[in-house]
Amino acid sequence: MDKSSLRSEFLQRRKNLSEKELEEINEAILKNITLFFKINIIQTVHVFLPQLGKNEIDTWRIISLLRNFPQIKIISPRIIPGTREMEHYLLTPETILINNRWQIPEPDPETSLSVSPNEIDAVLIPLLAFDKRGFRVGYGGGYYDRFLVECRSDVVKIGLSFFEAIDEIDDLDSFDVAMNYCITPFEIVQF
Repeated sequence: MDKSSLRSEFLQRRKNLSEKELEEINEAILKNITLFFKINIIQTVHVFLPQLGKNEIDTWRIISLLRNFPQIKIISPRIIPGTREMEHYLLTPETILINNRWQIPEPDPETSLSVSPNEIDAVLIPLLAFDKRGFRVGYGGGYYDRFLVECRSDVVKIGLSFFEAIDEIDDLDSFDVAMNYCITPFEIVQF
């Protein structure tokens, strides 16, 4: 299937999840994230914040978990208005968050500490669908593909998915960046 078809299908699948299903899925993903971070030494993790009202993975639970690892610094993105690029800030309990026009909470750039992409060890990546080769379908803006090429070559790219992998995304292009892992409610997939 092509990205557009996958985007439509998986947005609908996600929208159809009941509150109970969302709760169970988020808990299962959190258990797999816990396993992942217990065996992988990572000091700086980039975490997206969930878009309000869109049944996204509850990364606030992941952030709470990561705060139990004192060596881990948590970084979150902010979309630079009028562009398709992001800047990145340290996320602490004191960070002031402002909802952008898509109702995504973002660190206030006036009061938050900026972090360079080359300081990041791992990135938790939002997605709608992914394939067995580690490629993903997002919302279509290309924000993460642009960001990931700014990171070090050894950055660990970790997708988070409600659903299992599809066989193949048909219309990949040279800008698509493959993930190293995808964490689902069912397993931790390594590519």
